Amino acid sequence: MEKEKININTDDRKQNLLKALQYVKNNPKEIVKAAARKDLLAFSRFMQPNMDVQPFHKVYYSILNMFAYGKIKKLMVTIPPQHGKSEGSSRKLPSFLLGLNPDLKIAIGSYATGLSRDFNSDVQKIIDTPEYREVFPGTFLARTNKVSYNNIYKRNTDVIECVGHTGSLRTVGRGGPLTGKPVDIMILDDVYKDYKEANSPIIREAAWKWYTTVVKSRLHNDSQEIIVFT
Repeated sequence: MEKEKININTDDRKQNLLKALQYVKNNPKEIVKAAARKDLLAFSRFMQPNMDVQPFHKVYYSILNMFAYGKIKKLMVTIPPQHGKSEGSSRKLPSFLLGLNPDLKIAIGSYATGLSRDFNSDVQKIIDTPEYREVFPGTFLARTNKVSYNNIYKRNTDVIECVGHTGSLRTVGRGGPLTGKPVDIMILDDVYKDYKEANSPIIREAAWKWYTTVVKSRLHNDSQEIIVFT
C-alpha cells in the first residue's frame, strides 16, 4: 500500500512537471515577465528591448538590483559620461522600485530642478507603457497632469503619486526644500552641474549644507541613499 502511494505521488510530480514545461513552451513571454518582476536588468530589457547590454551594464544593474532589494543601504556611483548610469539609477530604478512597492516614497535631487523633473517625466513615461502594466499591474498613475481621483493623487513634474497607494516620486533641485516629506529612498544624480561647480569651494560648501540640513533630515533609520557622480 505504501509503495503504491509513492508511485502515485511520483506520477503526479511527473504530470505537474510536464504541464509546467508545456506552459513554458506555450507562454514564453510569461517567463520573461516573471523575470522582469524580480530583476532590474530583466525589467529594463523588457521595457527597452533594443537596450545594448554590455558587461558593464550587467555588473552595474546587478549592484542596483541589490540596492532595490535593500541589500545595500548607501551607494555611491562614479562613472564617466555616456555609460548609462542615470538611465539605470534615475529612470529604470525608480520605476522598478515603485513596481515592487508602490508605497515607497522616493525623491530625486540634482543640481537643478529642471534635470530632476526630466527624470520624473521619464519615469512617468515608463509607468504609462503597456509593458509596465503587464509586469506591475498594481502600480499606475492618475491619468491627468494635475490632480484626479477625487483630488487625492497628484501627477505633475514635481511629484507623482501611485493610485491606491501611499508611494510617490518627488523631485528637488540642489538647495530646494523637502520640508515635511519623509523619504524612503533618496537618489542624488549630478549634484554638481560641471567641473567648474565641483571645484568651487563655495558651491561644494552650499551643497554639503543642503545635504546635511535638508536631505538628511528627511531620511529615517531604514532609508536608502544612492549618489551618482561623473
